[in-house]
Amino acid sequence: MRRQGISTAASSPDQWLQLAVRALARSDRTTAQIERLLAAKGASPSQIRAAVRRLASLRYLDDVAFAARWVDRRLARMPMGHARLQEELLATGCPEQIVQATVRATYRKVSEQDLAMQVVMTAGRTSSTQTLGRIARLLSQRGFDEETIETVMGPLMREER
Repeated sequence: MRRQGISTAASSPDQWLQLAVRALARSDRTTAQIERLLAAKGASPSQIRAAVRRLASLRYLDDVAFAARWVDRRLARMPMGHARLQEELLATGCPEQIVQATVRATYRKVSEQDLAMQVVMTAGRTSSTQTLGRIARLLSQRGFDEETIETVMGPLMREER
């Protein structure tokens, strides 16, 4: 059974607000995600703006706070480099300016090299050439830059010799 959107003829500002609050109760969301949700359910642009303004005034919707929480949770689950973290946070719909500021602040608090070492430790410390190649590829996939990968892999490669 398909759920119907809210009828725009019979809709009130409170209905759109309630819909957005229910969505936020299920999971943390960006302003863009809430705007898309309300539009998909049939809200007009003015209804969307009114709901977003109200949610922001109630502090239910805050892209800066969302970005900080999202980055902390994401890095705790899966350590990654600057490039990938920025790409994934942008994909949530967070504004680019907020994404850049949040990622910059995050890497002031935590070293990208330390995060890369977490990946290496999780991947296992066997010294076969094949395993080292796999770890280097994993670091690259996780968005670590070449300099960080070389710094982290250097001691492992010396152990192999």
